[in-house]
Amino acid sequence: MAQQVCMPRLSQTMTQGRVVEWLKREGDAVKKGEPLVSIESDKAEMEVEAPQSGILRRVLVPAGEEANVDTPLAILAGAEENIEELLTGRPQAAGVTAPPTPREPAVPGVPAAPGRRQAISPVARRVARELGVEISQVAGTGAGGLVTEKDVRAFASQGMAAPVVEAPEDAQVIPLTGLRRRIAERVSLSRRTAADVTTVVDVDVSEVAALRKESGSSYTAYVVWAAAQALREFPILNASLVAERILIKRDIHIGVAVALDQGLVVPVIRFADRKDVEGISREIDEMAARARDGQLTPDDLTGSTFTVTNSGAFGSLLFTPIINQPEVAILGMGKVADTPVVRDGAIVVRKVMYLCLSYDHRVVDGAPAVQFLQAVKRRLEQPGILPP
Repeated sequence: MAQQVCMPRLSQTMTQGRVVEWLKREGDAVKKGEPLVSIESDKAEMEVEAPQSGILRRVLVPAGEEANVDTPLAILAGAEENIEELLTGRPQAAGVTAPPTPREPAVPGVPAAPGRRQAISPVARRVARELGVEISQVAGTGAGGLVTEKDVRAFASQGMAAPVVEAPEDAQVIPLTGLRRRIAERVSLSRRTAADVTTVVDVDVSEVAALRKESGSSYTAYVVWAAAQALREFPILNASLVAERILIKRDIHIGVAVALDQGLVVPVIRFADRKDVEGISREIDEMAARARDGQLTPDDLTGSTFTVTNSGAFGSLLFTPIINQPEVAILGMGKVADTPVVRDGAIVVRKVMYLCLSYDHRVVDGAPAVQFLQAVKRRLEQPGILPP
């Protein structure tokens, strides 16, 4: 029986997804359970399996395009089966959603006439707002004159004064798509909206270094543990700003940034304040391994209330991390280095790490931010506070 393959909901918060790649071509035979299409949400990329066996008769949303959840992406059917009902939207079997049709006929490539409703994709509308484009002036090239994201970006580029520069022949061209594009959108959003400030403290982690020899836990695990405990004291950093409301979260779920070849992902350690260093370290290792193997689920990447990122693993001394929206703070770790310090009037060599806290000054004032950092520092420097 002919069936539509629709955009799945990969997480509770997902409203749209992007078709990254069709793993089958139109006319290919597909078996039930076989990977059919790669879908990307704002959190993760996953392969969607075919719900039934058949022929991939029609791809409705090509690779690179976005669609709302439950929007038909393709049609699976038998080789001789009639799929006109699914294509035209005429009545069909219960539970099968027909593709949306334009409210009014439109001519592709021609802007909508004044007073006439214009067919616009949700993504195109959002991009138009971001770029300051008057959507009624954009000519739609999609089916039935639908205005697509590409139409909006092309219109915006025509209005820019800067000339279009073609890539030189001796340069490698990497399209800004997939996870890389999602990262670009999120960090740009953070820079546009947050009044971010970064404060830095130095931490003597010599005692932690000694404990690591026995526990085998990573520095990141100790910092995540210390940050989770400190968030209990300063919950204003475990918050988000939504519209005109500051939401202070009761539970502490810490995202830990993991570097992949294609960019950063942030798996979440849930209820981090209820776990010891060993448990956190084991969970971080497991999450990192799954991230590298592409096995993280959307649920693994959603729900963080605070983020820890370790740039020191790559040799960075200190840096200004960008807040992971909609959170209000992020803690960055610099490298651990043997450093001369003064102790009791004498110069000694200790293992020192810089912790860099970026926070949204719209929500967090300087005093609680610095006090939070000092609470983290105290837990890492005083062995009596650290767990065994």
